[in-house]
Amino acid sequence: MAADWHPEDIKAAVRKRGITLADVARGARLGEAALRLALTLPRSEAEKAIAAALDVHPMEIWPSRYHADGARRRPQPVDNYRVTARFGNAA
Repeated sequence: MAADWHPEDIKAAVRKRGITLADVARGARLGEAALRLALTLPRSEAEKAIAAALDVHPMEIWPSRYHADGARRRPQPVDNYRVTARFGNAA
């Protein structure tokens, strides 16, 4: 299975389209926080909004969250909810 895109790569791809995550959030009528969370945690509607802005299926960005046929994994793998430290090393 391919690896999920790095959150910074997702943000860069959005910026290359001449828009921001805030623009995507407004267009999808979602909160900006929902889109920021979707970069690292499963959030179906936010994933769809980001993918639509990039003209790809969400599975291309987050393959760990989808089956090979494009259906969403239910339940999500436990690793998709792993919390990591933002600064320094995780204990």
